[in-house]
Amino acid sequence: MHHTAITSGLIGMKESTKFASDVSWVFASQIVTLGSGFLLNILLSRWLGPGDFGLYTLTLTIFTVSTLVAGLGIPETVVKYVADYKTDRERRDAVVTAGVVNGLLLGTMAGLVLFLFSGEIAALFSIPELSDLIRITALAVPLSILNTTLLGLLNGLREMRSYSFRFIIRSILLVVLAVVFILAGFGPAGAVAALLLTEIGTLAFVATVVHPHFRPSTLNHRETTEKMLAFGSRVFIASAIYLVNTYTDTLLIGYLLTETDVGRYAVAIMIARVAFLSLPGSISTVNYPAISEYYSKGLTSAVEAVINRSIRYCLALLSMMGLVLIYLAGTIIEILFGPSYLPAVPAFIVLIYGMIVFGAVSSVGPSLSAMNRPGLSSQVNILVAGANVALDLVLIPLFGITGAAAGTAISCTLLAVLILNVLHRVFDVRIESVMIAKTFGVVTIFLLAFFLLQGVLHPYALAAALTGLYGAYVYRAVLTPSDKIEISGMITPLLGRIALRRLNRR
Repeated sequence: MHHTAITSGLIGMKESTKFASDVSWVFASQIVTLGSGFLLNILLSRWLGPGDFGLYTLTLTIFTVSTLVAGLGIPETVVKYVADYKTDRERRDAVVTAGVVNGLLLGTMAGLVLFLFSGEIAALFSIPELSDLIRITALAVPLSILNTTLLGLLNGLREMRSYSFRFIIRSILLVVLAVVFILAGFGPAGAVAALLLTEIGTLAFVATVVHPHFRPSTLNHRETTEKMLAFGSRVFIASAIYLVNTYTDTLLIGYLLTETDVGRYAVAIMIARVAFLSLPGSISTVNYPAISEYYSKGLTSAVEAVINRSIRYCLALLSMMGLVLIYLAGTIIEILFGPSYLPAVPAFIVLIYGMIVFGAVSSVGPSLSAMNRPGLSSQVNILVAGANVALDLVLIPLFGITGAAAGTAISCTLLAVLILNVLHRVFDVRIESVMIAKTFGVVTIFLLAFFLLQGVLHPYALAAALTGLYGAYVYRAVLTPSDKIEISGMITPLLGRIALRRLNRR
C-alpha cells in the first residue's frame, strides 16, 4: 500500500508538471493568437470604420459557423480517439486517415454550397456587398477543416509544442497578409482574402509537422468511419449549438439592426472573448485528452482534481480581470478603437460581467465529450440556444446591442450552471459550487462599490484600491494551499531565470 501511494504520488507529480507545461505552451500560443487577432481587429476597426468592419465581422462569423457545420465533429473526434489509441499506431493511423478523407469531402461539399448560395445569404441580411466576401471564404472551408483535423492528431498525442507553433504561425501570417491587403486598398475583401491564404500556408506547416506521427491507413476504413461519424455527430450537435449560442447575437444584430451596429458590438464581444476565453481555451485543450485518458482508465479522482483545479485557477484570474476591464471600460474602448465605438461601452460592461463564471467553467466544458457523453452536452446546449435566441429576439429591438449583450450574458451564465449540474449529478464530480457562488457574489459587491463611489473618488485610484482588495480576497478565499505552492513553484524558476540573465548581461 505504501509503495502504491508513492507510485501514485510520483505519477501525480509528473502529470501535474506535464499539465503545467502543456498549458504554458498552449496559453503562450493563445496569447500570440488572440493578441495578434486583437491587434488586427483594432487596425481593421480604425481603418475600415464601423460599417465595413461590421461587414468583415459578419463574413467571418458565417465562415466560422460553416466550418463547424461542415466538420461534423470530426476534428474533435480525432482528438478523442488518438488519445485513446495513443500506443496503438495502427488504429491511430486508421482514425486520422478516416478523419482526413471524410473531413475533406464534407468541407468541399459545404464550400460549394456556400459559394453557390452566397447571393441568397447576402439578401437575407439585406447587405449585397456580403456576397463576394462569402465566395472567398467558401474556398477556405475545406482547407480549414483539413487543418483542424490534422491538428487533432497533435492535440490527441499531447504534442502541445508543435500544436502551439501552428497557432503562432497562423496568427502572424494572417496579420501580415491582412495589413498588406488593406493598405493596398482592397478593403474588407482584402482581409477575407488574407484568411484564405493563411489557411493555405498553415496547412502546409501542419502537414509537415504531423508527417512523423502519421501514415495513411485504410485498415477497417468503413468501420472506423462509421464509428467516428457516430461519435462526431453527437459532438457536432453540441458544438454546433454552442457556436449558435456564441454567434447568435452577432447574426441577429446583422439581421435586425445595421452593419454599423455589428461593428460596434464586434468590438465589445471581441474584448470579452479575448479576455475570458483565451486562458480557459488553453486549459480545455490540455484537459480534453487528459480527462479522456483518465476516465477510460477509471481514474475518477484524477478527473475530479483536474476539473476543480481548472475552474479555481480560471475563476481567480478571470474575476480579477473582469473587475479591471469594467472599471476602465470607457477608457479602454476610446483609446483602442476611437470615439465612434463608445456606444459599445454599456454592452461591453454587461458582457464582461456575464462571462466571468462562464469563462471559468468553459475550461472544463468539453469534459462531457471526453467522458463519452457528448449527448448530454447537446441537450444542455439546445436548452441554452433556445433561451439565447428568445432573449435576443426580445431584447435587441428594445435595447439594441446592449440587449444582445444582456441576452448573451444570461445565456452564458445559464450554460455554466447547467454544465456544473451535469458534472455533479451524472458523473458524481464534487464541484466546488459554494466557492464559485461566493466569488461571484463578492465580484458583484465590488462592482456596486465602484459605481457608487466613482463620483466621490477618482475612478483610477478607486479602481486600483478595489482591485488590490479583491486580489487579497482571491488569495485567501479562492486558492487552496496546494494551489499557492504549485503557482509559487511555477513562478520561482521563471524569476530565477530572469535574474540569472540580468547577471549574465553584467
